Amino acid sequence: MTDNKLQKMKQIERKMLLVGIIDFPGSLLFGLGLYGIFVGFGNDFLPMLADQTIVYSMLVVGGVIMAWGAVNMFKLGMEKKSLLATDV
Repeated sequence: MTDNKLQKMKQIERKMLLVGIIDFPGSLLFGLGLYGIFVGFGNDFLPMLADQTIVYSMLVVGGVIMAWGAVNMFKLGMEKKSLLATDV
């Protein structure tokens, strides 16, 4: 693999890592929202989960962040795949 391709591969992997880091809070919000819906709206675990508006907002915001992360990971994966395919 040439230096140029190696450098592009490192850039793609760095971008994938950043997307994964940005996507983590979205997954956390989505998971907490699901917990608030299915386990119940009580004050046992987190008091903010007692408010349905907050729980549904967490689901929406987390879902949007997760969708953004999935789209970007897919694009970066396709870019990485095409870069590796030109190496053969």
